[in-house]
Amino acid sequence: MNRKDLLKDIGYRLKKIREALNNSGPQMASEFGLMRSSYLRNENGKTCPGIMSMRILGNKFNISLDWLICEKGPMYYREKEQKQQELSKTVLETKPAPETLDSLPGDIRELLDHMKRIPLLRYETLASFHKFKEEYKGMVSAAMV
Repeated sequence: MNRKDLLKDIGYRLKKIREALNNSGPQMASEFGLMRSSYLRNENGKTCPGIMSMRILGNKFNISLDWLICEKGPMYYREKEQKQQELSKTVLETKPAPETLDSLPGDIRELLDHMKRIPLLRYETLASFHKFKEEYKGMVSAAMV
């Protein structure tokens, strides 16, 4: 296989990735931090995607680079998926059951009910919360251990 054919094959697979993600060319260019024309040259097989684009494909989109370059194996990197599933399972097993709304104190239930009905109250409460977290970082991190 010569370089020209390899670039066309990689471009074809880039197009398949874009279509699988339901993205447009400009959206994919934005994901990679490229100009639209640069991304389209990759997808049209004129140039090869750069190392940073490949890293984004692998890390952000879970695309197997073996598949992208050599067309070996599945499009998606399965090992990463399995690790994420194992981690999720571990977190679920160790995480205590969430409190039900009925088990919360009355004033908290009342606040939540008002926040549902009054968006401004919700935003003000969240703004106050974020300000508190920033101001008392040490106390908040110690309480969350």
